[in-house]
Amino acid sequence: MRVTRINDFDILLQEGSTNKSIVVLHGYGASFQDLAPLYQYLDPKDEFNWYFVDGPMKVDIGMGMKGSAWFPIDMMGLQQASMEGRIEDFFSQSVPDGIEDMRDRLVHLIKEIKKNSTEVFLGGFSQGSMLSLAVAYKEPHLIERLFLLSSTLFDEAHIAENTKHIKHIPIFQSHGSVDPILPYFLSEKLKSYLEKVNEYEFHPFQGGHEIPMPVIQKLKDFLGK
Repeated sequence: MRVTRINDFDILLQEGSTNKSIVVLHGYGASFQDLAPLYQYLDPKDEFNWYFVDGPMKVDIGMGMKGSAWFPIDMMGLQQASMEGRIEDFFSQSVPDGIEDMRDRLVHLIKEIKKNSTEVFLGGFSQGSMLSLAVAYKEPHLIERLFLLSSTLFDEAHIAENTKHIKHIPIFQSHGSVDPILPYFLSEKLKSYLEKVNEYEFHPFQGGHEIPMPVIQKLKDFLGK
């Protein structure tokens, strides 16, 4: 695995034996190293080219440390909305600030990767999964599979109107039943739209904001189809 730079994105690249590529977007405050170990479980035969992309925005994660992100999130506001029972309104009724600009930048990156790939799978965790979903709705012809780990509903009106355009994309979604960051009921609401596509998997689990081993195994099966 090596660090490279494509279209102004820092990327951890693990090259495989085929022309199939997987683009992975980490969660808020993490980095491209966060999900990189997953490829050893998901791709033991080293078939895929893995692109673990680093979010270009730097954010405070406490104790004087910085993490990476894709677009700004008012974490204090998110916690306040959760405590006041307004969490559904925090994302679902609007477009998060900055997500459209970052979505367009990711589209250009995937187009570049696509030049040397027969197929591109896209997905991520938490904020990275939200951005993956935004890319799929914007340019549904660019990706062949989509995986959403601990995602959430946002811009509900747009998703409700445009899910028909991504019906051909197989989608994998997982979510913890006691997720303290992005509540489970919002994943079910997102599910109510995504399950209309031709091939869809939903994998709930007993747990929080995480990717447990049973989900990793099911994701491996999904990517290998």
